[in-house]
Amino acid sequence: MSTVFTYLEPPDEKLFFSRKDASDPRMGDQVLRGEKNFTDEVTIGIVGVPTDEGVKRNGGRVGAKEGPDAIRTEFYKRTPFVLGKEKSLSSLQMFDFGDIKIGKSLEETHGRLSETVQTLAAAGIIPIVLGGGHDLAYPNFTGFSAGKKNVGVINIDTHLDFRKPIPKRNSCTSFRQMLDHPASALNAMNLVEIGIQSFANAEAHYSELVERGATVFSLRDVRTEGITKTLDLAYELATASVDSLYVSFDLDVVHSADAPGVSASLPTGFTAEEFLTAALFAGKRRKTKLIDIVELNPKYDIDSKTAKLAALAMMYFLTGFANR
Repeated sequence: MSTVFTYLEPPDEKLFFSRKDASDPRMGDQVLRGEKNFTDEVTIGIVGVPTDEGVKRNGGRVGAKEGPDAIRTEFYKRTPFVLGKEKSLSSLQMFDFGDIKIGKSLEETHGRLSETVQTLAAAGIIPIVLGGGHDLAYPNFTGFSAGKKNVGVINIDTHLDFRKPIPKRNSCTSFRQMLDHPASALNAMNLVEIGIQSFANAEAHYSELVERGATVFSLRDVRTEGITKTLDLAYELATASVDSLYVSFDLDVVHSADAPGVSASLPTGFTAEEFLTAALFAGKRRKTKLIDIVELNPKYDIDSKTAKLAALAMMYFLTGFANR
């Protein structure tokens, strides 16, 4: 495991909020960090990817490279206490591995992320990867799926992200790259996209994706069926005949009133509550072995509203995990 730290910059200690009060613990008190403090008991690993080169390549609004620490700032202020009958998070063994060292090219950065995710997954650690642009979904997938025969993927997003990487990969090519990856462990039948919106995607991309066997639940479908039923159906499809699931959360799936700080916002989309319901759902499902939360762009956030939502999504996921 020590080799994984080669590709990582340790997190800034100033991010780890503490009241310095034993009766009022915060996540900043609980989450371990620093290589010397790593133990084999760790089950959750936080990894940041501070790059928006993929967004830039796609012609989007840059700024997502500041996302990981903006999420951490809000996350480490939260308390581990959960109201109700569910278990609190105080028993979880979590470790913040810090940020992937940015390479000379996006491809080099992706390679480092892929190896890191592969190492954590092989050690039985569930990675929570913080972006950064959605291009990081592809190296997350390659690292997560290495050595596996079949995996499932759910993308919660306004966009299909199914463009061709011409001339290069970018923040909208990841899910095509997953299916086209040589000897891919992802069958199109195990790829589900949720929250996709009209007027934000190309008809050709949608048609090809569906023809290849993937399932797309539009925002209208979510409104018709409800978020819980949609998630149940998505999980059934994505995990049919597979044991490992990767769930990708793009914050731009949430409408701009609740999540203004993204690279590509729309006034329509999930509510904050629906997004958190999805995060809790992913945490509770035993086949979920990796998540990411991407596209936070602090440059356009208002009162850290989107960063707070991303941090709460981490908390809801962890609550689900603690109560599996």
